[in-house]
Amino acid sequence: MYRRLFAEAVGVYILLFAVGVSDGEPFAVGGTLWCLMILTGFTSNAVFNPAISISFMQKAYYDKKLNEAYIIEYSLYILVQFVSAFLGALTAWAVLEHTVHFKVMDGYQEAETFYAEVIYTSMIACNAHMMGRLTDNPIIGGGVVAMTVTAGDWAIGKISGGCFNPAVAFAINLVAYIKTGKYMGDTWIYFFAPVIGAMIGTALSQFFGGELDRLRQEKEQPNDEEEVTINLSE
Repeated sequence: MYRRLFAEAVGVYILLFAVGVSDGEPFAVGGTLWCLMILTGFTSNAVFNPAISISFMQKAYYDKKLNEAYIIEYSLYILVQFVSAFLGALTAWAVLEHTVHFKVMDGYQEAETFYAEVIYTSMIACNAHMMGRLTDNPIIGGGVVAMTVTAGDWAIGKISGGCFNPAVAFAINLVAYIKTGKYMGDTWIYFFAPVIGAMIGTALSQFFGGELDRLRQEKEQPNDEEEVTINLSE
């Protein structure tokens, strides 16, 4: 477990540094995320996000695999993610005079920001689980998830900043608050919206994944006509 926790610590720390020094530039964040998945060898499933940690526990519950050890490990992931995020945000602040912060963008309302974060976090969580069903290659699966994050940043960056991660929002906004005394007011949106989105995405992955499993079983089972043809040939 210690290696997995260390993988989460390293991944989140560098991810926050990238968010901070790039002002949340979509390809910098998405590209760094994909690189970190490879760097850590998917040791911890490359979660790097408390909302996705919760979604993994939800998925384990659906699969009847959730037990005390699983809950403890993923709860520790969440703790490590928040601590490492804060350290990464501090490092970004040490490099630059300013860091990015997350807030409801001008011209938009809290409800719109909340909904936008829910939508794209649900896509990220759903893709994270579905790629495990669709391919055995974690690099391809990780790339899809990273590109989903990038697409989300491009799509809703003008609305919410494109966060999708409670640890990122907490760390970035806390550092900004320490420096300026503001930007903490909207942080609750970036806590609850990603968690709700991740839970919705996990439920969607169960629905679509179940249909995918059914179709695969149908393809593996020969139909009656094939059986007749085989029997006649014999």
